[in-house]
Amino acid sequence: MTRPFLDIDSFAGGGGASVGIEAALGKPIDIAVNHDAEALAMHRANHPETEHYNRNIWQVDPADVAAIAPIRLAWFSPDCTHHSKAKGSAPIRTPEARSSRDLAWVVVLWAQRAQPQIIMLENVEEFADWGPVLDNGKACPDQRGVTFR
Repeated sequence: MTRPFLDIDSFAGGGGASVGIEAALGKPIDIAVNHDAEALAMHRANHPETEHYNRNIWQVDPADVAAIAPIRLAWFSPDCTHHSKAKGSAPIRTPEARSSRDLAWVVVLWAQRAQPQIIMLENVEEFADWGPVLDNGKACPDQRGVTFR
């Protein structure tokens, strides 16, 4: 079946965002991406009509996906564990914490390589305060928010 366009849920998890997107669009999400097999199994149970990619988002080439059909909506909900106020004042020192911050940059890659009509990025309010991180893992106070200015 040829599709006129694709709607994609990246970082799909259990499928909560897909429920809202489907309600708004009146159709199932076409493709869901998540690196976690258990989370994607839950998504598959809740969204059986969706094609599921069990891969790290960096291992999915946006141009390959766009070659299937133009992308109408690309939804991104990257991990916020290491930069939300819920984590407290712990510095961003571990490789996991640093790579968590890298996830949001995949949106730029998708914008460049797939050129979705609509890009939606959902995250915590602290995301807007992103800036450089000092060697000690703490946010550089005089550069707060510079990333998105």
